[in-house]
Amino acid sequence: MANLNLIKRFNQQYGKQSPIRRETKLFALTESLDPQKIQKALPDSLAKLGLDYTIYFDMGLEADVALLFIDVCNFSSRFSDLDGEDIGIFFDAYYDIVIPIIYKYSGEIDKIIGDGIICVFGLPYIDGDEEDLINQANNCAKEIIKSTKGTKFSSKIAAHYGTINYFKNKSGLYTEFTMIGKPLTELFRLESISINERINYYQDTKVKEYYTKLIQGKINLNTISGKEWSHRTHTLPPLQGVDYKLFNSITLKDI
Repeated sequence: MANLNLIKRFNQQYGKQSPIRRETKLFALTESLDPQKIQKALPDSLAKLGLDYTIYFDMGLEADVALLFIDVCNFSSRFSDLDGEDIGIFFDAYYDIVIPIIYKYSGEIDKIIGDGIICVFGLPYIDGDEEDLINQANNCAKEIIKSTKGTKFSSKIAAHYGTINYFKNKSGLYTEFTMIGKPLTELFRLESISINERINYYQDTKVKEYYTKLIQGKINLNTISGKEWSHRTHTLPPLQGVDYKLFNSITLKDI
């Protein structure tokens, strides 16, 4: 889940300028042992961050966002010999490559799960229409794959777009927000079957429309047996919570 303290630390560590990085009151008060101070600090600090942060984080307004789930190809099988300390060193080196690229394209970190990073492109972090947000996510995904391809950090990426909410812990004692919505469930399912060193996305989605338009702007699509050659089409195994029957993968040379 999005932890504002963690986001602030990443913003500072990797040089991202943001309202969260500049906010100080929240992060000082959350170190207090007084629950009343903590509960008051969160809404006050969200208000200082700006209206977008209040309406999306405090009021739970829906947001249309582009999402990426980035992770190392076959991490568990390739690096099963690493001990805990070595894994930590590996992750730190991986984050040093990937997180600056995410920030370069105005994304923000929602979750880090070991070698997996979920990032979001959309309000309250960045404003833009559907095509703008997917384009930022695409540019980010391309650079990550290009930067890690053929190395021990080689990555696969699941991409999706949809409507989510940021759900605040109602106790007010935590600076964490859970991003909820079907697109997030679908993103997790897609990541589990994604193909290495490719951008993966569902058929019949806004992301597929974006790539079709992008490819058609560069080349005439070749069709073989009715299948679009540039979008490699794959049949989805049965996945709980997913209505799609097909997903696509695309390589850097195609885009």
